[in-house]
Amino acid sequence: MSQFRMLDLGQSFEGAKSKSSRQVVVQAFVADVASENILREILDEFQPGNYSIACQSCSVATSKLRKGATPKILIIDVSGEDQPLTVLGELANVIEPDVKVLVIGDRQDANFYRQLTRGLGVAEYLYKPLNRAMVTRFFGPFLADGDFELHAARGGRVIGFLGVRGGVGTTTIASNFAWYLGEVARRHTLIIDGDLYTGSVSILLGTRVDGGLKTAFEAPQRVDELFIERSAQRVGARCDVLGSQINLTDTLVVDERAPFHLIDVVKKKYNYIAIDMPGIDDEISRKMLELCEQNVLVMDPTLSALRDALRFVASFKSQSKMSRPLIVLNKFGIPGSLSLKEISDGFGRPPDVIIPFVPKILNESEISGCPAASLKGNFRSSIGNLSQEAASVMMPDGLEEKSFLRSCVDQIVARFRS
Repeated sequence: MSQFRMLDLGQSFEGAKSKSSRQVVVQAFVADVASENILREILDEFQPGNYSIACQSCSVATSKLRKGATPKILIIDVSGEDQPLTVLGELANVIEPDVKVLVIGDRQDANFYRQLTRGLGVAEYLYKPLNRAMVTRFFGPFLADGDFELHAARGGRVIGFLGVRGGVGTTTIASNFAWYLGEVARRHTLIIDGDLYTGSVSILLGTRVDGGLKTAFEAPQRVDELFIERSAQRVGARCDVLGSQINLTDTLVVDERAPFHLIDVVKKKYNYIAIDMPGIDDEISRKMLELCEQNVLVMDPTLSALRDALRFVASFKSQSKMSRPLIVLNKFGIPGSLSLKEISDGFGRPPDVIIPFVPKILNESEISGCPAASLKGNFRSSIGNLSQEAASVMMPDGLEEKSFLRSCVDQIVARFRS
């Protein structure tokens, strides 16, 4: 019999709101400062002013809850505990049975997850290290008061890349991110080049272009898994590109159902779909933006980019169905640019990911068609950090070097075949 009551995702808070003894909506206890900072940022977004958070052990948390009021949502960290199930069992005897319990730990064990969620009735479990995308995706539905739309779990995850203004390097970041996920992290990945007139994803990744994406937008009834298999251009063993290059004088007539149907089809074939968006001033981009489960805003360290980034963040915040975008600071270190402190002060927090200014590597990459992330260095490490933040993909120690060599071989074979 469950010690915590199992709760539906959409269960109303109305019954709990009537209990005046509860002082806060969310109470969190974590074991490390890094997790505390991430949770604080998420809680500021979902429950501003209605939460408390402390960096304390599970045993201390149990003692406090025994003496004080019970929250409606409890986040508890069991990492480092020798007997986490026993500790949670003791906690269950302290709190009220209708409390939603969200657990953080350090065990990547499917059996442990089942014991928590099915045996103890824990609402959700996440293992460390935490990142914004992971916490928002899995804890968000429980933290929101009914205005958070949970995306369907089935199929691949859609990640949109949007530059706050032209020239900030959005296509470079999106292309290398997709390559890294596919060829290093070994996830089946597709990158869609949303700019059908002047897109350059195919140049950066060394592939040719055809009319596949143009056809998908104009005649969605022709799009199925076989169509995608024939139209997507292979970069490596697990990374494909879908794009088109149409004449500048041609007018593209987009079927209103096309973007939704395309994403629905490719989600069945790929683990991750990255979309390089040319902007938000056209109908295609706006529709594709709605389909993304995580959006990435790319900026450079200039005053104009900072201003526009703040405007984009405010726009996303006003749309309740969209989670806060990740902020990527690209070209960091370019001479004459803003400092990290100036940018952080402007946002009120540091950017989520910082990409260094490496013009020589990027220029050589564009000429050769070999992704810049295929070369070891700061740029590749930053793309790895982005994959962890945006896609919750973390490379275990010692595995990246093996994957790097393997991906190089796969890329050579794929290009030979094409």
